[in-house]
Amino acid sequence: MLAITTAKSQDKPIIALEGRIDANSAKELEQRAISLIDGGETALVLDFSAVTFISSAGLRVILLIAKKLETVQGKVKLCGLNATLRDVFEISGFSKLFVIVPTVAEAL
Repeated sequence: MLAITTAKSQDKPIIALEGRIDANSAKELEQRAISLIDGGETALVLDFSAVTFISSAGLRVILLIAKKLETVQGKVKLCGLNATLRDVFEISGFSKLFVIVPTVAEAL
């Protein structure tokens, strides 16, 4: 189960995620992010502070979001990764593809 909350700070959308990002929930994250990008947003912050698990389906969606933002010269920043998620991003090589910072404030 994944809860997705969207807020705005300093004119940037922050997508706060809570729970598990897996094959069942990744599609909803994809739809929410793509609708923001299609609505004109070019900078997204994904807050993983309350995420307990991410699967390969979740990683795929994050990559898809980044590629979609590239088409509009935009960027996604990730924050709040716990030690386990950070390991997943390191092992998968995603830590080299994304800006990853500790807090939302630093992402902004």
